[in-house]
Amino acid sequence: MEEAERSILIESAVGGDSDALQRLIVDYHDMLGAAIERAMDASLRHRLDADDVLQEAYVAAFKSIAGCAFDGPAGFYKWLEKIALNRLNDEERGVRRRKRDVHRERRDPAGARTSYPDLVGRLASPDSTPSRRLARGEAVAAVLSSLARLSDDQRETVRLRFLEGQSVADVAAHLGKSEAAVHMLCHRGLKALRGLMVTISRYLTRG
Repeated sequence: MEEAERSILIESAVGGDSDALQRLIVDYHDMLGAAIERAMDASLRHRLDADDVLQEAYVAAFKSIAGCAFDGPAGFYKWLEKIALNRLNDEERGVRRRKRDVHRERRDPAGARTSYPDLVGRLASPDSTPSRRLARGEAVAAVLSSLARLSDDQRETVRLRFLEGQSVADVAAHLGKSEAAVHMLCHRGLKALRGLMVTISRYLTRG
């Protein structure tokens, strides 16, 4: 993406255009991932995953961009990077603070890196699959940024059900909701994600 286009998107994003912010996030995703990998404590790599950190950072970005001012694309990127690194620090402190408990362990990072592309496949319809044509890195970035745009309840339900593979009963117990409510949140969350993925794929699909 050219700097001029980034500047236009930044202005739109600050003005409340969530599609513009999502396009910027996807554009910078690889750079942010590399920054997280460099900064991550090597002793905690088996307990943390960069994509999980970025997913939480993107949620924070959508919630906090209103009213921000940036010194061009470089300033915008530094803002995103600071949010991501702060989230990494939070995650690392949490890991160090918790006692080892099998029920609170992070899922295997290797498994985490395959879950997001798998969710792309779940979201793609059989007759129209623009998201299937995305490069792997773009597909992950598209899913992460789309998840960040869901309501908190929808995002947490989709994460637990489809990324962590918990049963409906377990998700309901975790969230303190009925199983019927979990089913509804899954349905609405996946429907919203499909719409967001179609939108972002229009900009990212290659060839």
